[in-house]
Amino acid sequence: MKNILLASAIALATASAAIAPTQAATIVVKTGNNMHRDHMHKKHCRTKLVTHWRHHHRVVEKVTVCN
Repeated sequence: MKNILLASAIALATASAAIAPTQAATIVVKTGNNMHRDHMHKKHCRTKLVTHWRHHHRVVEKVTVCN
């Protein structure tokens, strides 16, 4: 009788220990890399005109520069 009672107590403790983590709240952890880049520092972009020579012709190109 003692063995059956002890086995029941162990089974109940094991079952409750297995169920508890499934009822826990979900926690989402994001790495700071994307949050830091997107939210903390906004990208400041501008369009810059770059003039250079190509095959004896002056070429003007629009280049986007972001910092």
